[in-house]
Amino acid sequence: MPSQDFKRSDRIADLIKVEISKVLSMEVKDPRVQGITVLNVLLTPDMKKADIFISNSNSFNEIDSEEVKIGLEKAKGFIRRKLSRNLNLRRTPEIFFKIEEIF
Repeated sequence: MPSQDFKRSDRIADLIKVEISKVLSMEVKDPRVQGITVLNVLLTPDMKKADIFISNSNSFNEIDSEEVKIGLEKAKGFIRRKLSRNLNLRRTPEIFFKIEEIF
């Protein structure tokens, strides 16, 4: 019997966090999204939508949050395709990026 401590959506959210971090750091070539950090991933219980919380405040480059958001929106399809290939999920969740300002 599986443990009741962690739901499947929590485990998948952790996998998505790691995979998106890898894709953003190694495969996305857009300079607007270089140096951002994935803070957290919240997945809905039905695993259809994922909110990805990112931070660019610890970045070494000074890029406006709006520029980061535009770059992430441009790369969203590529990132989702990489998630689908690397995680082998039946249905890849739709991803939404949210920028957290940490000071």
